[in-house]
Amino acid sequence: MTQTKETGSKNFFSSEIKNARLPNSWHLALILFLTSCATVTYDQAELPFEDIALAQSQIANTEFAELKEKEPEVINKIFNQVIDALNIPAHDFCEIYSEQDLCEWNYKLEENKIFNAYASGKNDITILTGLINGIEESEELAFVVAHELGHHIANHISESSRNILLGQLAGAVIGAAVYGSEGSSDDINQIADLGGSIGRLRFSRAQENEADLIGIAILIKAGLDLSKAERVIVRMAQEDSRKKRSSFFDTHPSSPERLAYFKLNKDRILNGELFPFMN
Repeated sequence: MTQTKETGSKNFFSSEIKNARLPNSWHLALILFLTSCATVTYDQAELPFEDIALAQSQIANTEFAELKEKEPEVINKIFNQVIDALNIPAHDFCEIYSEQDLCEWNYKLEENKIFNAYASGKNDITILTGLINGIEESEELAFVVAHELGHHIANHISESSRNILLGQLAGAVIGAAVYGSEGSSDDINQIADLGGSIGRLRFSRAQENEADLIGIAILIKAGLDLSKAERVIVRMAQEDSRKKRSSFFDTHPSSPERLAYFKLNKDRILNGELFPFMN
């Protein structure tokens, strides 16, 4: 079942590379690369320890009912219900706060047992049926979808592609400096790949946090129950602690900090500290 709804993410260093001495100029270039990639618009402040402790306690003490696989018509109903609830609030947020040319998205429901959803392409969001089977409340799905909308609205996909390219270029230059004329193309390509990996990972956590922040704002604008929406974070944290991982956990943080930030940012948005035009 595939449904589309259109609307208006080893130790890389060999011992040889780790022991190589970089010339100062190339060392500086690497540092500049690592500190000058695209930054997020809304950075997160440090969390008080008490907030993290409360989130840890909530994760440890929350019990979930055992879920049964949903019928296809139920999955489709939840999918359409969530998209219809989010689309206008997301469009309004995008029009005010984003530099995107087009604040419209294509939503695709794909039959797959994996617990996952992802943003891709220009304005595509794919939701797997395994995600809908893995949640109890529609608000949980709404937060995941709003999070993926946040990636598009904040232009994270283009940023990540640029960071990977910059990393590969920086790695190739540094590889040439390290090996000189004696280096093989494989040697230089290895460091170029390393640079690309650094570029891909450097801001991934910051981007995830920003997508959460935008997602929360969209949920508030949509009038959804955030106490139900946050349960998906608790659910993911519990599954992560049991090592029942899927590809979703490879790219989406599931720590107590994420839950604590959810609560903090919800309050910051509701009191008008962030996104005042959304209230």
